Amino acid sequence: MNTALKLVSMSAAAAMVAACSHTTEREIVREQPVAQAAPAPATTVEHVTVLQPPAAPQETMPAPPSASGYSWVPGHYAFRSGQWQWESGTWHAGAVPPMPPVLAETVPQPPPYPGDRWVPGYWALGDNNWTWVKGHWQ
Repeated sequence: MNTALKLVSMSAAAAMVAACSHTTEREIVREQPVAQAAPAPATTVEHVTVLQPPAAPQETMPAPPSASGYSWVPGHYAFRSGQWQWESGTWHAGAVPPMPPVLAETVPQPPPYPGDRWVPGYWALGDNNWTWVKGHWQ
């Protein structure tokens, strides 16, 4: 029995030595402090849209057309290159319905890109019909 006890205790000791001799690899992670930039100072962005109406129409009634069947389309202002430009009236073949009244539009804020300007909507004549061209940023 003494031999059996020695054998069991030696087996247990061998198992403990084997368990202790097993090494595990550990990865050591050292965290580095993160340098954060100071928050940018708050800037105030002001969007200003200047809607200056054009001057009074410059229209003068032209001489009658040389042939019958023409309609006079009055001149109007068009906003181009940051300013109002007068487009003179012209004679169009066929009957042209009168220009509808200007539609009210609201200017969406803010502009999509810095420096954009709002071009108000307007009626455009094409194929003897008036088409509304919506206001847009340019």
